[in-house]
Amino acid sequence: MIDAAKKSHGQERWEPQNSDILPWSFQGWQEAYAGAGVALFFDGFVAPDSSKVGGSAYAGIDRGCAAIVDLYRKKGPEFVKFLRGSFALALWDKSGERLILATDHFGTRPIYYSVANDQIGFAPRVQCFAAAAEIPKAIEPNSLYFYLNHSFIPAPFTIYKNICRLEPGHTLEWANRRSMVRKYWDMAYDEDESLSETAAADLLRSSMEDSVRFALQADTSAPDQIGAFLSGGTDSSTLVGLMGRSSSKPTKSFSVGFEEEAYNEIHYARIAANHFQSIAHEYFVRPDKALDVIPALAAAYDEPFGNSSAIPTYFCLQMAKDAGVKVMFAGDGGDELFGGNERYITENIFAIYQRVPRSVRCLLDYTAEIIPAFYPWRKVKTYIRKANQPAVDRFFAYQLYFRDHAAEFLTDDFRASLELDFPIDVARQHYQRAGEIRPLNRLLYVDLKLAVSDNDLFKVNRMAEHHGIQVRYPYLDPHVGTASGKIPAAFKVKGWSKRYIFKKAFANLLPEKTLTKKKHGFGLPTGDWLRGHAGFRQLARSLLLDSRSVQRGYFKRPALEALLKAHDEERSSYFGAHIWNFMMLELWHRTHAAQSLLNIPKESVKYFANR
Repeated sequence: MIDAAKKSHGQERWEPQNSDILPWSFQGWQEAYAGAGVALFFDGFVAPDSSKVGGSAYAGIDRGCAAIVDLYRKKGPEFVKFLRGSFALALWDKSGERLILATDHFGTRPIYYSVANDQIGFAPRVQCFAAAAEIPKAIEPNSLYFYLNHSFIPAPFTIYKNICRLEPGHTLEWANRRSMVRKYWDMAYDEDESLSETAAADLLRSSMEDSVRFALQADTSAPDQIGAFLSGGTDSSTLVGLMGRSSSKPTKSFSVGFEEEAYNEIHYARIAANHFQSIAHEYFVRPDKALDVIPALAAAYDEPFGNSSAIPTYFCLQMAKDAGVKVMFAGDGGDELFGGNERYITENIFAIYQRVPRSVRCLLDYTAEIIPAFYPWRKVKTYIRKANQPAVDRFFAYQLYFRDHAAEFLTDDFRASLELDFPIDVARQHYQRAGEIRPLNRLLYVDLKLAVSDNDLFKVNRMAEHHGIQVRYPYLDPHVGTASGKIPAAFKVKGWSKRYIFKKAFANLLPEKTLTKKKHGFGLPTGDWLRGHAGFRQLARSLLLDSRSVQRGYFKRPALEALLKAHDEERSSYFGAHIWNFMMLELWHRTHAAQSLLNIPKESVKYFANR
């Protein structure tokens, strides 16, 4: 049954017979190891945490896998608490007839599973379930509805009703035809109020230095086969700097720019590359080239995914592949651990209102109801209305367009199948799980779950897989997470200064212009292209208004026509983002939902438009 054992590390070659586990589950894994009656399968890299069990940080695949199996024999299912790395794994214990699935602390590698009829199937990708006749692939309406609002699908849900994704820091144990999902780790915000700013900066810096060293040690690749994303922001620039300190050779860095100046920050990437003397690679994304890679995006994302920054990510990784790079370091998670997003400042502005004495607030609330709704009073009314909303609802209000316009866009039958507050209820549940901690930390926690684990990591991982590259996420390390949890929230966002303590920690590493720049990230002019580029305009209309798209029964054609018209008349990219979501959903249907289309041709976008 273990197909991967044919290429496994270790000495043992055996095939356990267990009718509870669907046989294809052990196929398609990056690494496999069999020894002493235990088989281990995983994607990514994983090792015993030397700070908890001793020994070296990473001992290579053979010795590392043997050490993990030995750890399992000593600790049982609790062994995952003593692991470190970026991984999704499956461990099969032949003698105990026990299966354990696990994903790492931040869910940097996904693992999917389905339990039905006293059987379990699992895989590192949803598309692995495509040929499994035992598992129905009925679309989950609420997942699709969440996607329309947020552009991704959150764990533990997937696009299919009968398939789940294991949440970060969780395990699933299967024995005696029963499954049990448990949480073994989560972000904890045990703020150490005794920390001075200097001590907090030292803690942050040492945890990041250790994480980068650990990730570099885990690579058997030659130094010239390792590279890093470099946007020019603080996260990616810090990684390039720390990597340079840990290696005798200069780091290869990869940056993406755009001809449209409003979206281009290549000059900040150049500042960092020059400062750290990295071997800099650059690519400027043009709309014609972006249009050409849409088939590759549709093929790579086996669930609906509408984050359009997948396009620059694609080209960044293509550059890396062409340069001989096999492992890339990414800065995902830094903003959400250390308070680097602008909306955390916005929340501080609204929090001021809640510090006003209650009696005064009541008077202001009443006044806001009766004052006229024109400038400048309209802004006052809006501010007070939003300040009185729960923080998590206010935080995600911008991303709930199709909840707020459901009757306009969604057919009656589709709307009747939905929990209308599902797109915000998921965030509310994360907010509650965070517990009674500082408001900023509660929002950071929610963003780590949704913006990072469900969105950013899916984006980068699937593009990296397409190019045959592994990705390391040094910020998303349990030691860095623990350090972040100890640092007081007041040090992360201080006054109107984002990532205050992070910049203090790396003030002597980063260029001054990097420390003072405003956040930009890998944004791109998709909205402009959908408005002004003939190819993008044609593709959008051929997908959204095609009879097959309408006949799926989700949307009302007049609303889609109005959306396209509104985008043409507006100068912002707000409606463009929604159009892109619709496009990628329809491409997903034509690529993955149709079971006969398992391998998508990489021709032109006309392939999709003409099907």
